[in-house]
Amino acid sequence: MNEQLVLQKKLSRFLADEVFCTITEEDVLKQQIDGKWTHKGIALTEGQVKVLKKEAEQFSNSNLYRILADELKWHARSKLEAAQTEQDMIASKLLSYFVDLLKTKIKKIATL
Repeated sequence: MNEQLVLQKKLSRFLADEVFCTITEEDVLKQQIDGKWTHKGIALTEGQVKVLKKEAEQFSNSNLYRILADELKWHARSKLEAAQTEQDMIASKLLSYFVDLLKTKIKKIATL
């Protein structure tokens, strides 16, 4: 029985990491060594970068963004206050991390 659990854990980890992982480093917006920006492995034109920057500025200044960010922060805080287990605390901290990650990425794009 114990061997079966070990095998199930290894199989589920393999499936999650290798089979169902559809996002790679190439899929995210990143700056190359030469200063060019790429997304999904394709270099962005200067026009595309300008559009992204403008969209990020508009979104970060929008009421929708502020409302969504505040709501996510509230959910994270309320989940932390109601946490009963370590997993509950980790989940609420991950939600806070997500909000910070989103805010940081939007700021970075706005300053391209």
